[in-house]
Amino acid sequence: MNATNTQMNRLTDHIGGWTDGLEQDRRSRPLFFERLAAMVSVPADRDALGDVERALIGVAVVGNVANTNWTRLDAHVRRALRAGATPDQVRDVLQMVSIMSIHAMTSGLPALMKVLRERGLAPTADLDAHRQRLKDEFERRRGYWHDSWNDVLTLAPEMFEAYTAFSAAATDEGALDEKLRELIYIAIDCIPTHMYAPGVEIHARRALDAGATPEQIVTAIEIAALVGADPYIQAAQSSSLFEGQSV
Repeated sequence: MNATNTQMNRLTDHIGGWTDGLEQDRRSRPLFFERLAAMVSVPADRDALGDVERALIGVAVVGNVANTNWTRLDAHVRRALRAGATPDQVRDVLQMVSIMSIHAMTSGLPALMKVLRERGLAPTADLDAHRQRLKDEFERRRGYWHDSWNDVLTLAPEMFEAYTAFSAAATDEGALDEKLRELIYIAIDCIPTHMYAPGVEIHARRALDAGATPEQIVTAIEIAALVGADPYIQAAQSSSLFEGQSV
């Protein structure tokens, strides 16, 4: 399968520009680049989301705490700006994805609660007035409740309250619409170094409620699936990386 010129142009845009190092590697391993170009083109060919929406989701999947290859962030930000995104929109995306680390609580505290139950140390699951108020406020603002929050609310109501306010900042003062926010949350919950399936389910429902189509949700997930080549691309962009090496 030979990549088309359009696909290769999309690959160049995706990686942030071509270099001598990349060209050297392309000549040595053309199939890798042709097939990566075809894969990168799938979300655009699906045509379910616009260029700006796809580019902002791309920023989200590299600009988060689960991504250790921060040098790729600059390329994705520049691509979003070229596509027509505003600096405010890029800022909103980067602030939004900062909430990802709350999954330390939604994954860690249920595990702790299991141990506490084994030792007879678990607090009662009945909510006092303070915790009930926090739960009611969460449901009022978000329109849902998920069992993943139960142990967080029971064991760490202060963090739950602070997070509820913090995570609403993107809604309260941001410039992104609800559908795009939910698609971004889906994408970052799907990246390979994170994979938080409960979040995908929650935000898929909310995205559909906000007017997203199944094809748009699939596109967001496809964009998350493209990050695997980022470390290699970054390495290959250095023309001296593989000089004199048999690889």
